[in-house]
Amino acid sequence: MSCFTSKKRINIKRERRKVLMDENICIDTIVGKDILKYPGLVEKMFDIYKSTVDKMWFGQQYLTLEFFQMLTKSDFIDNLLFMCARRRKRGNGHNDNIDDNEDHDFNVDDVFAGTFNIIKNGVFYGRYWGCLPKFNVKNLHFEVCYWSAIEYCINNGFHKMEPGAGGGDYKWARGFDPVLIHSAHYISKASLRRAIREYVQFDSERNIAISSILNERSVVKK
Repeated sequence: MSCFTSKKRINIKRERRKVLMDENICIDTIVGKDILKYPGLVEKMFDIYKSTVDKMWFGQQYLTLEFFQMLTKSDFIDNLLFMCARRRKRGNGHNDNIDDNEDHDFNVDDVFAGTFNIIKNGVFYGRYWGCLPKFNVKNLHFEVCYWSAIEYCINNGFHKMEPGAGGGDYKWARGFDPVLIHSAHYISKASLRRAIREYVQFDSERNIAISSILNERSVVKK
C-alpha cells in the first residue's frame, strides 16, 4: 500500500471494506491438491467461468468441463489456484481489521464467484473471472481479481503477479502499469495479410503512445 499516494490508499481501503465488511463477503483461496478436498468445487468453478461467457454477446467458450476435470487429475493440479467468493455464515462482517477475512465453514454450495488462476515459479497468473447470475456485489471483481490476489502473492512470497491481458483503465488505476509485449503470426492469405499488417502498424503506434502516457501518469509512486 505504501507505493500508492495517501488518497489512493484511502480509496482502496474503502473499496475493500465495502466488499468484505459491508457486503459480508469471504474470499477463500484453494490451492493445488486441496481442491480435491471439496467435491463439486471443480464443477462450480467451471460454471463460474462459463457465466462470463454467457453474459457477453461476443463470449466464446474455449474451455470445457472435461478440461477442468482433466487438470485436477493430472500433475498440473499443483499449479491451480481458485479464489472463491461467498457470503460469511457467521458474524456480520463489520470488523476494523480488513485482513481478518477468514471463515472456516467453507461449503462449495455457498461459492457464487471467483477466479481460475495458475501459479508457477513464484508467479501468479490471473486468468478467468466469473460471477453466477442473480448475484451482484459492487467491486467484487476488483477484490477477487486484484486485492485478494495481490495479498495472497505478498503473504506467500511471490515475486510477480500477472493480471492478464486487456482490462482497460481499471487495471492501471489499481497499480498495474501497461507493459508492451510482442507476438508473431503468419497469415497465409496475401490480401488479408496486407490488411492486417496495416492495422497492426496503426494499432502498435497507438498502443505505444497510450502506454507512454499511462506510465508517465502512473498511480504507483516511483
